[in-house]
Amino acid sequence: MQSCNDSLLDRWDDLRIFLAAFREGSCAAAGARLGVNQSTISRRISALESALGVRLFDRTPDGLVPTAAAEEIVPRAELFEATAAELVDAVEGLDTSLDGVVRIASPYLIASELLAPSLPAFLAERPGLRVELIAGDAVVDLTRREADLALRFVRPERGDLVVRRVGTLRFDVFGAKPYLDAHRGKSPEELAWLDWDTTQAQLPDAAWLRAELPGVQPVLRTNSLAVRLRATCAGLGVAVFARSLAALYPELEALKGLPPIPEVPVWLVGHRALRNLPRIKAVWALLEELTTEFA
Repeated sequence: MQSCNDSLLDRWDDLRIFLAAFREGSCAAAGARLGVNQSTISRRISALESALGVRLFDRTPDGLVPTAAAEEIVPRAELFEATAAELVDAVEGLDTSLDGVVRIASPYLIASELLAPSLPAFLAERPGLRVELIAGDAVVDLTRREADLALRFVRPERGDLVVRRVGTLRFDVFGAKPYLDAHRGKSPEELAWLDWDTTQAQLPDAAWLRAELPGVQPVLRTNSLAVRLRATCAGLGVAVFARSLAALYPELEALKGLPPIPEVPVWLVGHRALRNLPRIKAVWALLEELTTEFA
C-alpha cells in the first residue's frame, strides 16, 4: 500500500465520493447526494481502491459495507473535507458583490407560505441575486456546503455557525367553519382528524395528538403539509396547524378547550465565514423579517 497521505492528497475528488458512499451506504444514494450517476460512483470507488491497494467496501445485496481500511481512512478524509470547505469559505469571504446565488434550506411551512410570496419584490430590487430554495424537513449540513442559510426547528450544536432564534411556532387545532358548525357539541374523539404519516411522527404536533388523544384513528395521514391543509379547508376534519399559517386561511377556525400544544422555536443558521457577504446579509435580513411573524 502506498503512502496513505500522499495518495489521499492526490485524489481528493475520489475521496469526496468515498465519503458520500461511506455515509449513504450505497452507490445509488451517494450518486443522488452528489448529483452523479451510480456507475460513476462505483467506478471511482474502484479506482480509489486500486490506487490505495486495499478494498474499502464489501459489495452486498443490501449496499456497501465499509471494511476496516475504510473505517481507518474516514477521519483523514474528513480532515481534508473540512480543510477544503475552509478554503472555499476564505475565498468567498473576499467577495463584496451582492450578485450570486444564496442557497436556503427551509421547512415547507416557511418556504411556501412566507418565503416564496416575498421573493418577487425582494429579487426585483436585487437583479443580480439568485436563490436556490431547498424546501423540506430534512436537516441539511451547512458545514458541507449543502446550503448557505437554513431555518430550522432544532438548534444545531456543532459547526462554526452563527445561530439566532428568530421566531416561535404556536399551534392550535383548526377545522373549516362549516365542518365545526356541523359537529358542535361533539367530543374531540368523535371528530375526524388529519395527521402526519409515520415519516413525520416525531414532529411535536403529531406527538401531541398521540399523547392527548391516543384513541383517535385519523381519516387521513400524509407527509404533505399542503395536502393536510387543503383537505382541512375542504371540510374533511380537523388538524393541528401553526396559528400563523391558519391565519392565512379565513375558512379555518380554531377548536377551543383542548390541552395546550408545545411551542416550537425557529432558528436561523448560517456559516460564520460567510455571514458578512452582502448577498448573505441581504437574505439573512429577509428571513429575520419574515420569521418575526411567528413571534
